[in-house]
Amino acid sequence: MEAHRESPELALDEAAAASVLGDDDLLREILLRLGLPTALVCAAAVSRRWLRCASDPAFLRRFRARNSPRLLGVYVRIPDEQRLRFVPLARGPELAAVVRRGSFDLGEGAGSVWDCRNGRLLADVDGRNVVYSPLHPGRGTDILPEPPIPAEAYTLLFYFSDFLFYENRDDSVSCASVTVMCTERQAWVHLSDLQAGVWGEGRYSGTIDIPVQGSLRVCEHHALLANRKLYMMCLPHHIIGFDLPSMSSFCIELPDKVQYEYLESIGLSCAEGSGFFLIHLKGFQISVWLHMTDRSSIGTWKLIDTICLQQVFSHFVELTWDSLPHVIRVAAVGENAEFVLLRIQHKLFYMHISSRAVEEVYEASPAHGSLYGVYPFTMPWPPTFPALNGGADHDQ
Repeated sequence: MEAHRESPELALDEAAAASVLGDDDLLREILLRLGLPTALVCAAAVSRRWLRCASDPAFLRRFRARNSPRLLGVYVRIPDEQRLRFVPLARGPELAAVVRRGSFDLGEGAGSVWDCRNGRLLADVDGRNVVYSPLHPGRGTDILPEPPIPAEAYTLLFYFSDFLFYENRDDSVSCASVTVMCTERQAWVHLSDLQAGVWGEGRYSGTIDIPVQGSLRVCEHHALLANRKLYMMCLPHHIIGFDLPSMSSFCIELPDKVQYEYLESIGLSCAEGSGFFLIHLKGFQISVWLHMTDRSSIGTWKLIDTICLQQVFSHFVELTWDSLPHVIRVAAVGENAEFVLLRIQHKLFYMHISSRAVEEVYEASPAHGSLYGVYPFTMPWPPTFPALNGGADHDQ
């Protein structure tokens, strides 16, 4: 039999493909458009060179800036049920497969979520603080020791404690115990990091004067830890902030005509770089603001978007708008203000900010009470890449 001969056209196509895939700059541009960390990991398994390109820290920063962590689902808390319920919201077969491989049932007694980041979830379970890894059930759970609340906190006007995950510069995740302490006119923070299962020595921030026109409100579970800064929503017209490396304090005035009227009228969201997003709900309008932080931490506000809810919800004919202004709530906000979860009575709606796409994702039984507590669960970052297999891996 005569040996198969490649046609000149096929040889040219192969040469063209080799010239493209052999160019690291072009390869990175192709990998950048894969969209999902899971696809990036699969591509990295092709060869050593692809792995080097995909796992390069500079490339990973570009990938995350372009592709926000995808939403896998939400945990919802219903007062009459003694557990948190996971509602899968993965879009597409790849994300659905990720959810199927995980274990999201937290069991009985899980009442609320302190924080959720990078595939880890810290929940209050029968008074204990438990860390879960739903995407890696084989890792089991960790029970945190009691938080180190300073003795003086019990003598003050009020205080509250919170647990927050934060990302280190190497993309690893740590946990901090934060206690906010307040007098009538001042506030400050005590912070302790979890180190090898033990709370480290606490640090105190500087005190910050509360603006005269403001009165502190308890804002438990309404804090944002982003880019090594802690932002607290607890004043009608201001955000109290603390810079963690220096433990200095600062106060940010809210944008014009924006007011923290009630707990679920405002949501905060991490932003790439040094800023954060603020989602403000007033009546039927949502405003999206970006706060660009400068060296003084005060920064400036920029209005990014405004959304009329009556327009984007027009296809939900069962909604009676005359009664809705009093029952629409901002339940949660995604990173980079990519999406917002809105609670309307017993229903939960997902709205993608830029596309205005809206869908109903959950409805609680009226007999169980209103939805109370909504906690998004997203894909972790950074991805875990395959280990090099000695000399067996192909260089190309």
